[in-house]
Amino acid sequence: MKPLVNARCGLFLLMLTAVCVYPAESARILNEPDGFNGYRWGTTVDSYPELRPVIDTSLANQLPNVKVYEDAGNLLLNGVKPDKTYYRFSKGRLGSIELRYQGRDNREKLRQWIEDTYGRAPIPERKQKHIEWHGENTVISLGYDLLSDRGQLWFIYLPDSPFAGDAGGMSGPQGP
Repeated sequence: MKPLVNARCGLFLLMLTAVCVYPAESARILNEPDGFNGYRWGTTVDSYPELRPVIDTSLANQLPNVKVYEDAGNLLLNGVKPDKTYYRFSKGRLGSIELRYQGRDNREKLRQWIEDTYGRAPIPERKQKHIEWHGENTVISLGYDLLSDRGQLWFIYLPDSPFAGDAGGMSGPQGP
């Protein structure tokens, strides 16, 4: 089980690193969100009594200073009900939200919802298994794995991500 935990953590770190290294290859967010689905960036978990700590240690302990919570799972986006929704609080503040889903059809429905809400992705990118939209402070990342038929939709608020330095810029992983 430990190699799987390391692989997930490595993938998570790689994805967040790619968010800052390759913004020119992505779509632009035209309507910068201040959160997602009523959850506002930078707020504390105390603001959301419906959230409960994740018990699975492979998710709960991925990064230092990051606490992971989940909700009851009543969200519906363009006909897609995510399997799980995780809320990550970095140093006590909401910095990212991850939705996990299954099925290529659901990936297309989510892509369409993102494009209708935040801006269109370039046509060549729509065919990629991973699409990113970049805004001033937010990154939206939609990924899908054909082999497992599973995907993830991330909303990442850069100033409160695990890699944001004191100045709010991306300066690499921060120690405990």
